[in-house]
Amino acid sequence: MKGGEADRQAWRRVCGMILLAAVLFALVAYRALDLSSRFGRLSVSPLYDDVVYMLDAVKWMNASASRSFAGDVLALLKQHAPFSSLVAAVGLRLFPGGYTGPYLVSSVVVLAFLLGLVWLTRKRPASEVATCLIAAACVPTVWHTAMEARPDLPWGLALGLALGAIVQRGVLRRSTLSLVALGVGCGLAGSIKPTAFPASLASIGSIFVIRLLVDCAQEGGLRMAHKRAIKVLLAFGLAWLVTMGALIGPAIVETISYILRVFVSQRDLWSTGEGFWSGLTHFSTGAEGRAGLHFWFWIGCVLMAMRLCFAASQNRAAMQDALVLLAALLITYAIPSVAEIKTYFFGGIFFGLFIVALMLNYCAIQDALAARLDERGMTAANGRHLLALVRLAPLVVVAMLFARNIGTGRIGLATPLSAQQQEDISVATDRVWKLVRETSTASGEPLRIGFSNAYPVTPTTIQLFAAQARMPVNVGQELFHRTVETTEQALLQANLIVITSSMPHTLPGPRAGDELILRMDANTSICRIEALDFADVRLRVYRRPC
Repeated sequence: MKGGEADRQAWRRVCGMILLAAVLFALVAYRALDLSSRFGRLSVSPLYDDVVYMLDAVKWMNASASRSFAGDVLALLKQHAPFSSLVAAVGLRLFPGGYTGPYLVSSVVVLAFLLGLVWLTRKRPASEVATCLIAAACVPTVWHTAMEARPDLPWGLALGLALGAIVQRGVLRRSTLSLVALGVGCGLAGSIKPTAFPASLASIGSIFVIRLLVDCAQEGGLRMAHKRAIKVLLAFGLAWLVTMGALIGPAIVETISYILRVFVSQRDLWSTGEGFWSGLTHFSTGAEGRAGLHFWFWIGCVLMAMRLCFAASQNRAAMQDALVLLAALLITYAIPSVAEIKTYFFGGIFFGLFIVALMLNYCAIQDALAARLDERGMTAANGRHLLALVRLAPLVVVAMLFARNIGTGRIGLATPLSAQQQEDISVATDRVWKLVRETSTASGEPLRIGFSNAYPVTPTTIQLFAAQARMPVNVGQELFHRTVETTEQALLQANLIVITSSMPHTLPGPRAGDELILRMDANTSICRIEALDFADVRLRVYRRPC
C-alpha cells in the first residue's frame, strides 16, 4: 500500500473514532440529563455543591461590567473553582431562565474524556478503540459527570487521562516539546479542582518519578541515564508547576485556608469516625466504589491480573510497564482512602485513572494474545480469524451493555432524590424565597438570613436567587457550631431565621433542630411567620424583630 493511501486510511479511522465518541457523548448526555431531571439534581432547585459554583458565576457576571478583560480573568482565577464557575457562567448565559445550562456545558467534559481516550489509543486497531470508548461510556462515573456541575468528577477524568499519558509509554526518550505538553496537560488537569491540589501534586509527582526511574532502569540504571533524567524532570516539572501556579496561584491563600478549615478545624463535623481499615474499602467494594464503578471494578481487577500474567511470560519491560500502572492505581486509591473525610466525589481521582487503566490493560492483553498466536505458528488465515473473534467478542458485549443502559437507564445517580424529597425541597424553597422577597429591613441594610440546616432549603440557593435578582442579602449558614447555645446566638443575629427540626442526616453540625424550635418559640423578641410540616421534617421561619 502506498504511503498516501495509508495516511488517508489512518485519517479516516481517526475521524471515525471521533465520530463514535461524539455519538456516545450525545447519547450519554441526553439520557443522563433526562434521568437527572426526573430523579436527580435537575428535578429541584440547585443544591450543594453545584449551587456554590452557580452563585460564584452569577456574582462574577454581575461585576464584569465594571472590570476590564484582565480584571475579569483575575477575578475568575480567584474563585473557589474557576473551571466550574466558568462552566456555570457559560451555561447560564447560553441557556437563561433555568439551571439546565450549567449541566449541559459541564457534560461536554464527557466528550473531552472520550476524545482523550481516542488520543491515547489512536495507534490501536479500530475495533479495540471502539471497545474502549463504548466500555468507558458504560461506567457510572462517566454518566455522573454529566449529572453534576461540580469540579470533582471532571478533575478525576482529566487527571486519569494525564496519568494515563504518563504511564502509557516511557518518558525518558520523549522530546522536550512532548514533555512540556505533558506537563501543561497535567497542570490543566490538576487545576480543575484547586482545593485538591495537594492530591494532584502527590499523584502526578510520584507517578511521574516512578515512570522515570523505571525508564532509567531499562536504559542501564540511573547512573547511566541521570543527565537525561534531570533534563526530562526539569522540562516536565517546570511546565507542570508553572501551569498550576498560574491557574491556582491567585487564590492560593484562600484555597489553603479552606483546606485547613475543612480537614483540620472542622474535621470532627465531617468525618464519620470509622476505623482506618474499614475506610480502605470505600472506593472499591464500598458504597462509593459501587456507585462509581459498579461491576467494572471487578472487570478492571481481572484485566490487571491478566496483564500481569501475560507480562510475566513476555519480558522485563512488559512487566515493568504493568507494574507502573498498578502502582499508579494504588497511589490514586490510597490518597482518598486514607483521608479521614470521605465522600463519593473524593474518589474521582481513582475512578478516572481506573477507567483509563481498563483501556490500557485491555489493549496490552490484545497485544499479548496476538503475540501468543504468532508464537504458536498458526496459519495466517486461522490466526486472523481467531484474532478477529478475540477483538470483536468484547466489542459486541460492551455494545449490548451500553444499549441496555441507554434503553433502560439502569445507571444509579450520584445524588438521587425521592419523590418526597423533591416535593419537600421545592415547596420549602419557594416559600422561603417568597418570604425573603416580601421582607425588608427598617434600616435599609441588606436583609440577614440565618439557616440552622441545609435541608429542605439550601441556604446558598436563596443566595443564588437573590444574586440573580440583584437583591442585597447576607446569608448565614449556622451549620458548623458544636452546641445548641452557639447556634442559637448566631441565628439571633439574623432578620429571618430558618430552622429545620432534628432529623437523621450526614450534614455537618449537631442535630439540635427540635431544641432550637422550642427556644425560638419561647423567645418573645421574635415572631414565627411560617410553619411547614413535611413527612420527615418540620420547617419554621421566624422574623426579628416582630
